[in-house]
Amino acid sequence: MRVRCPNCGRLYSSIIPPTCCGESLMIEYDYEEVDVSKWKNRRPGVWRYKELLPDVSTRISLSEGGTPVLRAKLGEELGIKVFIKDETRNPTGSFRDRLATVAVSYGLPHADNGFVVASNGNAAASLAAYAARAGRPAYTVVPKLIEPGKLNQITAFGARLIRYGESVDEGISYAEGLAEGKGLYNITPESNLIGLEGQKTIAFELWEELKPTHVVVPTGSGSNLYSIYKGFAELIAVGALEEMPKLIAVQTEKCSPIASEVLGVEPRAEPTKALGLYVKNPVMKELALEAINESNGTAVLVGEDELDLGQRLLAKEGIFAEYASSVIVPALLKLAEEGYFERDDRVALIVTSSGLKGHYSESREKFSIGGTKLEILKLLSENEMYGYEIWEALEKPLKYQAVYQHLRELESMGLIEESHRKGRRVYYRVTDRGRKFLETLGG
Repeated sequence: MRVRCPNCGRLYSSIIPPTCCGESLMIEYDYEEVDVSKWKNRRPGVWRYKELLPDVSTRISLSEGGTPVLRAKLGEELGIKVFIKDETRNPTGSFRDRLATVAVSYGLPHADNGFVVASNGNAAASLAAYAARAGRPAYTVVPKLIEPGKLNQITAFGARLIRYGESVDEGISYAEGLAEGKGLYNITPESNLIGLEGQKTIAFELWEELKPTHVVVPTGSGSNLYSIYKGFAELIAVGALEEMPKLIAVQTEKCSPIASEVLGVEPRAEPTKALGLYVKNPVMKELALEAINESNGTAVLVGEDELDLGQRLLAKEGIFAEYASSVIVPALLKLAEEGYFERDDRVALIVTSSGLKGHYSESREKFSIGGTKLEILKLLSENEMYGYEIWEALEKPLKYQAVYQHLRELESMGLIEESHRKGRRVYYRVTDRGRKFLETLGG
């Protein structure tokens, strides 16, 4: 492994800062010496790809990585090949376990006093588990806005919990100060590039199992998006891959510092129900934009009212995901509706974290409906109709794509169903459950 500054050429070893000369450092390997055929004879997991990971004297591992790739039923309905990379199967339930195993293993000789991380939850839970496994103290700096499920994990593993700031952005410099003052090894992704080497193994696994043409990634800080990009770039460097898959960043409309720049719209930085994506000023924004641009990818914005739909449709695939992961489904639906994908494309959706970590305390019933959905239900109770026809009948300032989203949600609730198809037109009708629902409303 070599760590160099792309500007001045300085080489680093041991403790590696994130930047030099104002430029992000580059971690490189002897790519000509890598024989990927050796991988297939090793057990699945992050360390399967040791030639493209930092050298460590001791591996701190909980058998992370090697997560399944599942064919999505939703893809059959859309007429495209869709696959789900289920990172909820990692030891603490998120993709950050890939970061923790590499960062903790590498940092162990420098962590006599322990480790520290600034995190909005998942990386903190991962560090807590892996530091416990290593027998070292862990300090986790987390924002005030964090799901209780993640707090439970952190405290259960015995980590020191420090609540600081509203979002993770404010905790990064605080964690850096703790690292310096207490002699801790800092594994915060924005402050330490080593852990990202573990996250890039998602790309290696996707290449081995699927060779995707598109990868849809929930995006907060941008570290996972960039890690996956680096993984595919290294596969190209070793001659295993010819063309980079298109990387698609998904953010919520309320917090969109990366996606807004790609789409050319005004960014927002407000709290979102998808707390794992609440990063107001991502330090890795430029690297994430590089990943999108270099892969000829794009970005998608998802509304708060679409998060429940995403979670429900993933649940129908047998996967319980937190809101921050559920954004990938409405993003897929929007792109499919716009005709973004070709029939032979292989689209990978990255589910980053388990819904068991979340806390959904909204007072309203998730399956309650009103407004536009109720109007659509009433229309379909009178006649079988297809999407564009429904849009015209509503006679309101609403995008056609929004009608498609409402139809998907009503279908996931079991209130409507597909009746038949004429060419590319899909006709819907009200189910018995939908009629009973209307009857209870006097509709």
